[in-house]
Amino acid sequence: MDHKHAYHSVSHHYSTKMMRTSLAVGVVWGVASLCLAIITGLVFIQDQWIGDTEQSKGPGNFGLWRWCSDSRDGRDICRGQLDMFSSLLSPAFQSATIFTGLSVLGCLLALLAWVLFCCCRSAEVFKVCGCLQIMSGVFLLVAILSFPAGWDNSSVVGVCGPEADDFELGTCGFRWTYLLAVVACCDAFLLGILALTLGCKVILVDSSLYPGDGRQGYLMENMELAAEIKSQQPVMMGDRYSDFSQNPLRGSTPYSQSNFQL
Repeated sequence: MDHKHAYHSVSHHYSTKMMRTSLAVGVVWGVASLCLAIITGLVFIQDQWIGDTEQSKGPGNFGLWRWCSDSRDGRDICRGQLDMFSSLLSPAFQSATIFTGLSVLGCLLALLAWVLFCCCRSAEVFKVCGCLQIMSGVFLLVAILSFPAGWDNSSVVGVCGPEADDFELGTCGFRWTYLLAVVACCDAFLLGILALTLGCKVILVDSSLYPGDGRQGYLMENMELAAEIKSQQPVMMGDRYSDFSQNPLRGSTPYSQSNFQL
C-alpha cells in the first residue's frame, strides 16, 4: 500500500507533522482539563480530608466545611453547612474552603473558555486557559497548606487526641481526599504550563507557499492554512532516492550537465 503524502517541500512536511502532533496534544490537554475540574469538585465537597485511625479516641472524619465526629445507631452525625460560614470549625478551615472554591471556579472558567475557540485565535485561548489553571493550582496549594492550621480545634482534638495541634494530626491520619487534593494541585500546574506552551508555540509557514496575509498561529489556524496549501499543486515526498532517480528533469539543466562533464 502506498503511504506517500503530498507535500510541497521538506519544511512543509515537518510543519504539517508538527501541526498534527500539536492537535493531538491539545485534545489530551482538553480531556485532562475536564478530569481536573471533576477532581477539584470532589475535593471541595468531600469530608474525607483527615479521619480517625485504630489509635484514635473515637470515630470521626473532617473535610473543609463538613465533619462527622460521632455516630448513633451506626450512622454518622455530620455538621457544617456551606451556606452558614460561621458553622465551620476554625478560620483555617474557612480559609481552605474559600481557596478551594476559587480553585474550582478557575477550573470551570478554563472549561468555559473553550467557547472562545470559535471566535478567537487558539493561541490566545490556550494562554487564557493556562493562566486560569495555574491560578487554580495556586489557590488549591494555599488551601492544602492552610487546612492543617485548624487541627488544634477542640472537635479535631476530641477525635485525634490531645497530641493534635497545628500541623500535628495526633492519632488521626490522612484520607483519600487530602491526597487527591495534592494530585489535583500538581495536575493544575502541569496542565497550565502545557497550555501556555501550546499557546506560545507558533508554527512558521513558508510565505512562498502561501502569499497571503501571513497567518501564523496554532492548531486551528495552521490546520486550515495547511489544507489551503495542500490544495495547490503538490509534489510527492516518499522514497527520496526513487523520487530523485525518476526525476525527468535530472540532467536537463546546464548545471547538471556541466557537473557531469567535470
